[in-house]
Amino acid sequence: MVDANVMERWHADLDERMNERPSPACGHRVVPHTADVIIEAWGSSRLECLEEAVRALVDSFARVAVAATKPVPIELDEHADEALLVSLLDEVIYVIDVLGGVPANVVLDETEDGRVVGFIDLAPLSAVEVHGSLPKGVSLSELSISRDDGQWRCRATIDV
Repeated sequence: MVDANVMERWHADLDERMNERPSPACGHRVVPHTADVIIEAWGSSRLECLEEAVRALVDSFARVAVAATKPVPIELDEHADEALLVSLLDEVIYVIDVLGGVPANVVLDETEDGRVVGFIDLAPLSAVEVHGSLPKGVSLSELSISRDDGQWRCRATIDV
């Protein structure tokens, strides 16, 4: 559970952060794969890379052109990079499946004790343009996240 101080700080900062554009040093792409989808993301920081991974996951099946209506807090306790990537993507898939929303944006931050916290800003699934199969899970094969030459990169195979 996200503690009250973190929630208060994030609510105060949420509007500003949700409207920020990602830096030019970050991005993502979706690569078709037999019966799956591969997402690749990059950023100048680990958190930027993870945020882009969420955007890639969404882009693999939907186009979100509506205003988000519901910020959903997330808190991830994993410290290992690959476990953190899987946990974040699994959380997004859970939100899509259970809450019926599609992330319009994501904002992440790292706490002093190394946890990753933030918000997924949701748009209703019924209000977005779905152009692919909804994600079902994250495969552990070919999963990677690493820092190389000052840039973070990650790759994940998504079961659809």
